[in-house]
Amino acid sequence: MPHLPPLALATAVLLLLRPVPVFAARWLDEGQEASSTPTEPPASTSALDEWVQPAVITPADEHSEETAPPRATPAPQEHDLLTLGGLYYQRAELLGFQASGARTMQPVVPSLADVFMDVQPSDELRGFVRGRLLYDALDPVLSTPQVTLDQFWFRFGLAQRVFFTLGRQQLRWGSSKVWNPTDFLQEPNPQPLDVLDLRTGVDMLKVNIPWEAMASSLWLIATADLKGPTSKPLRYGGAVRADVTLGPSELSLTAAFQQGRRPRYGLDWSIGVGPLDFNAELALVRDSLAHRWQRTAEGFSERSFGGPKLLASGGVESTFRLGDVYRANLRLEGFYNPLGYDERALLTWVRSTGDYRSLFFGRAYGLAQVRVDRRSQFEPGVTLSVLSNLSDPSFLARVDAGIGVLRDVNVRGYLELPFGERGSEFLFEPDPTVADLPSASRMLFRAGLGVVIRM
Repeated sequence: MPHLPPLALATAVLLLLRPVPVFAARWLDEGQEASSTPTEPPASTSALDEWVQPAVITPADEHSEETAPPRATPAPQEHDLLTLGGLYYQRAELLGFQASGARTMQPVVPSLADVFMDVQPSDELRGFVRGRLLYDALDPVLSTPQVTLDQFWFRFGLAQRVFFTLGRQQLRWGSSKVWNPTDFLQEPNPQPLDVLDLRTGVDMLKVNIPWEAMASSLWLIATADLKGPTSKPLRYGGAVRADVTLGPSELSLTAAFQQGRRPRYGLDWSIGVGPLDFNAELALVRDSLAHRWQRTAEGFSERSFGGPKLLASGGVESTFRLGDVYRANLRLEGFYNPLGYDERALLTWVRSTGDYRSLFFGRAYGLAQVRVDRRSQFEPGVTLSVLSNLSDPSFLARVDAGIGVLRDVNVRGYLELPFGERGSEFLFEPDPTVADLPSASRMLFRAGLGVVIRM
């Protein structure tokens, strides 16, 4: 058997093991059809080196439309059937008080945990449950953990045109930040400057009919609760609300009805003009759940409501750049409350009767707020807010500072300082000549540090 040169032996092995290269047809004679049988290798060494290289695969986007292989249709995106999550908020606060010539410090460590379960088997069906746990080892009331139901609702749609939501739901009406007189189905937020709004949802049936062509929606709401009089606690109510987009502005019209109360009507309007955003809320009411009082020569007596009253709030807001990476947001807001009082002595009396509502006692209020931060959630931001009861001058100043240390972890610190005249709303001290109230300490400050973890 003749001895084969090494080059010829390697070529034979390659012919047996290697499939035909894509470009091997370049050595076929013109007009000759390619077959599955390997062609003879080229005679020259350089041509042989090229011939034994791996086949080159051209990316799909380099093919022409005629030669590109058909692309597979992407599968429709599926919903997660069950989503679990929540929020944990831990604070450490220190409150300072002045009473009987002595100053005292009171530490508290309130904890809040929200856990939710979101079930969505399809686009047309969804269920949601959120529970809340409150606990504070240093508070006489919250040292026994309190569990509340924040939301519990079920939603479905008909023909993608009408949507129903049944159960306890969160509902916030109004474009103002602090005072929302048109938020007829919720009690006012007693701590509007805090990080979280702790008000729970409202039990209702909500029907939403959107009109996409006009960027508008109609809301029909029916409510039921057990907050009626003792003799008949079951109380029914409802509301009708229309949201309409008019060019650069948004307009909302509301009518609310509740058993045992007269109808209330509201208008909420907001518009952007250049760098400024304006908003206004008007509420027409003809009764009130709280008693209204007046001072007479004999003492204090309840006064009639009189004719309809118009509550109004509004503000202006703007965001502008400071340098290359900083931005500032400035907001001014005011509130006129014809149901309020401008006599300080009534503050002690209203507190003694249980008719006091924070930030709704006076006739006129104001808010000035400025926030400065960098354009990133991981950079620190600082907010300065000043609330004022303009009827009986008293003020509440608050400084908030926060930074996002992780994507879902935020650290916040805050300091509140009331100032103004002693005995006014934010520096309240009971007047013993008006009513026999337990001696109360006047708050000097409220400072805290908190961590918010979203899950």
